[in-house]
Parts: sequence; C-alpha cells; structure tokens
Amino acid sequence: MSYQISRVYTPVSYYIPNGLHPGKHIILRGRVTWGTEAFAINLQEAADAGDGCVAFHFNPRPSEGVCVRNHCDGDWGGEERDQPHFPFDDGRSFLLRIEVTDSEFRTYVHGKPYIDFGHRVDLSRVHYLHLTDGAEYYDITFQDRYSLPYRTEIPNGMQVGKAVRITGAAQDNDGFSINFACDCENETCAFHFNPRPNEGVVIRNANLGGWGEEERDYDAEFPFSPGNFFDALFVCTDDQYCVYINEKYFANFNHRCGVSDVNHFHVQGNMDIRSVEYYEPMDDDFVKPIPSGLEKGDVLLFKGFMRPGGDTFSINLMNGTDIGSDIAFHINPRVGEGQVVMNCCMDGGWGEEEREDIPSPFTDRVPFEVKIVTKRNKFKVYVNGKKYMKFRARGNVEDIKGVNVKGDAFIYQTKLLRKLDKPVWERIPGNFREGGWVVVSGIPKKESGGFAINFRCADDDDSDIAFHFNPRLNEGDTVRNACVGGGWQDEERDQPCFPFEEKDTFEVAINAWPDKFITYVNGKHYIDYNHRLPVDSVCHIQLTGDADFFEPEFF
Repeated sequence: MSYQISRVYTPVSYYIPNGLHPGKHIILRGRVTWGTEAFAINLQEAADAGDGCVAFHFNPRPSEGVCVRNHCDGDWGGEERDQPHFPFDDGRSFLLRIEVTDSEFRTYVHGKPYIDFGHRVDLSRVHYLHLTDGAEYYDITFQDRYSLPYRTEIPNGMQVGKAVRITGAAQDNDGFSINFACDCENETCAFHFNPRPNEGVVIRNANLGGWGEEERDYDAEFPFSPGNFFDALFVCTDDQYCVYINEKYFANFNHRCGVSDVNHFHVQGNMDIRSVEYYEPMDDDFVKPIPSGLEKGDVLLFKGFMRPGGDTFSINLMNGTDIGSDIAFHINPRVGEGQVVMNCCMDGGWGEEEREDIPSPFTDRVPFEVKIVTKRNKFKVYVNGKKYMKFRARGNVEDIKGVNVKGDAFIYQTKLLRKLDKPVWERIPGNFREGGWVVVSGIPKKESGGFAINFRCADDDDSDIAFHFNPRLNEGDTVRNACVGGGWQDEERDQPCFPFEEKDTFEVAINAWPDKFITYVNGKHYIDYNHRLPVDSVCHIQLTGDADFFEPEFF
C-alpha cells in the first residue's frame, strides 16, 4: 500500500493506515525552516502526545548540530545522540525514510543509511505520526510490504472522486481478484474484479449477503495475460466504479451498496504486486508550496482524470503560495474548444495566449499524467509520456514558489521530482528480494552516450554487480551484464526495440522473479535477464552516466 499526503501544515498528527509493523515505511520529503532551533517527528500512540507513549522521537536540532532520538512512556528514556553526520542544517531539503523492522527503526536520508533506534515500545500501541513546527513538508508517504493475500484498510474509506491504483503482473493462468470490501475479512464485497487468464475474461460482481449477478461484457482486449505488466485504476464516481487499464477505459460497475460502506481493499490469487496507491482529489484552493523555488531540471508531475461532463481545468505555476499569486505558467485544457491554452498572469493582467490542439487523454476522459520539465528559460510538457509542447518562460523560474490545480478534473497527485547528484548510490531498504520492485525515472542528456542502472552487492565501486542495465543511446542498444569478482561476464544485447531518446523522460521498472529480473520501460514489457547472482545479495542501486535521475522508488 502507498498512501500519500500532499497538503501538510504543522503541527499535525496523522493516523497511520494499518498501524506499525515490520515492513512498514514512512517517507517524508521536506525542508528545514530557516532559523529553526529544532523540529521533531514522532511515532506515537495517540494524536496528542500527552495521551500516550511516543515509541520513536526523532529530533533534529540544527542549533546543536545533532539529531536526538528517544522514547517516552510516562517518562522520557535515555537519549541517543551518536550520528555519522548531521544532514538537517538550516534551509536544507531532506528525504527521510523510516523503515520498521522486527527489532528497530532504521532511517535513511537521501537514500543512505543514517541511524537506527531499537524498539522500546510494542509496535501495536503506535497509531499516529506527529510532526512539530520547524520543518516544511512537501509530502508524506506510508508504504506497506506486499504479500498475498493482500489485505489493507482504505485510508479514510472510499468516497466519490477517490481512486485506487494497482500495478503489477499476473503470475499464471489461474488469475487473481481485486476486491473493494466492507469488512476486513472480505465477507461483504461491494466490487469484485476477477481476471481469469485461463478463460480470457474478467468477472465483475458483488457479494452482499450472497453473490449477485455476474458481469462479463467489455469491449477491450484481455490485458491480464501472465507476465504482462498492467496498470489498473479504479475511480469511484457518484453512481459507479470506472475501471481503466493501461490508461484506457475498460469497464464500469454500478454501485450495489453505499460508497461509504467500503473501507477495505483485498487482493487474492496469483499476481506480483508492484504498487497499490490511494488517491484523493485535491481542492481547488490547494496550493502545493515549493519553498526553495523551482530549479533547472525539476519535474512537476500531475495525475488525474476529467470529471464526468467536465470541460476545463488549469495547472498554475505561481510566484507565491496563496491563491491570488502571480501565475508564471498557466496550462488550461478546454475540451469544448479542442484546445489547450498557455499563458501567464502578472500583476493582475493576462499575457498573450499560446494554443495547441488538445491531447486525446483529456477528450477521451481517461487517466492522464502531465509532466512539466523545467529548463533554464522554458518548460517542456509531456502528456501520458509523449512530448506535447514547449512554453518559453516569461520570468525567472526560480521565482515559482507554489503550484495550484483547479477546475473540472479530479487531480489526485501533484509531485515535485528533483534531480539527484551523481553518481547516485541508494541503499535498498531491507535488500532486494523475490517479488520486489525498483523503479527508476530520469531524462537522458542532450547527446547522451548512455547511462547505467547497477544492482550492487555492496556500497563500493569494487563490489559485484548482479545486474548491469546499460542503455547506450550512441549505439541504440541496451547492454545487460554482471560483474563478479572484478570481471565482467558475457553481454546480452537482444531487444525488441530501443525505447530511450535523449532529453525524453523514461521510467524503468525492474521486478525480481525467482529465476530472473523482468524489466518494463514506460509501462511496457522490455527484456528479461536471468540471475547470475542471488537476488538477496543485492543491497544497493547505483545510477550513473549521461542522464539526470530522480528519486528511485522501492516496493
């Protein structure tokens, strides 16, 4: 499960979906407020720390240059202050991952191990994440480890406009089922979605005290063959669930019980789950702050879909964080006009419009993903992975401090991707394992010779490489190999196509099977690579070469 909170105002407490347990990850992206003496991140029993224990008190103190860790169960315990370095200086951005294991909390800062803190309180008592003042947060993500059968509560329950996204691949012909349940045991099921590869059909039904009438009809091709990657989005509207597979409409299912009755999500059967994500629509007055301002190479990512009957919406990059700020870049799809309008609004006055024909994802009312890549003096816009248009900046991109989306669309994700300093070394939380996924996104540079994704068995340049994935843009080949004991093995170069272009965004997803790595590029199956070293020997990922990389994701 992955549940992201994009609007964060401190101080605040958030209920932790499914509680704390080994395999849970909490990811916090933010920035230390200038002039702050200290801030704290607490994993605690109650929304108010005074009403229960604090199992993990993570307390960076820029005024002292130390991060204090502790617990409180009636009284504060003994402080821990040892640290390899201090990564929370004034004004500094941070990416903090907290991993829960059987014996301790493990923390990673910018992908590198930081400090561990042994459990002093039973994890079953912990239900809330509390953030104090002293830091600004871009977003917070709760992640659970995936295993089948997979059962989880839906954060805040289902509601109109909410969407659930599940990505992965069927393992065999026996199939699997995705269930929107009204209880933790799935005894009452509001929507049962059951792909059956051996029959080539998808069954939809509900079990409300007994199974109802099956629905089997749909116009699309069957997209759940074993080994084929799929991206399924379930959107809850006023009267039905709308299902989209691989960005295309698939089927719908009329509600047979109240939307608010649904509070659990179950996956059963034979499939490899890459991710399960819950999305809630953002309000029109929502402004996502970028306190440090946009930088060259930043990518803004927006995911959503048009409301039924909706005609227009806008994405606004703003020179401030309130709804009335100047708009440096306004992108405005208008379905009725068949156009997308681009403009800016400074000092209350709109500039000269620029127009392009509207892309089909908006008119077809399927899920869309808009990426805006920031350059020194222009913006490049991609829609569902395809290059769309450019807009020359009419001011300094560094002055852009906030993002607002409003209009006739459900926008459920707004994310800032910031390029990483190379070479990138990231510790894989808990090491790689069968069924695990690593997702790497980036942009090859102009005249790029190529880049490499290396699955390393240690954190140094002399360590073994279990899987070397090396797209070479100057050759049009993706070379795969392993390096064992300092020696490279036999290369593999066969490929169905070469899906990488300079200055174009890419996403590489790698799934570990018992006998091989399976790779997908931009959502499509690419190549397989048989293991030459054990999967569980892989503990780091290294990203290098002529490309800008963004934060990798681990599932």
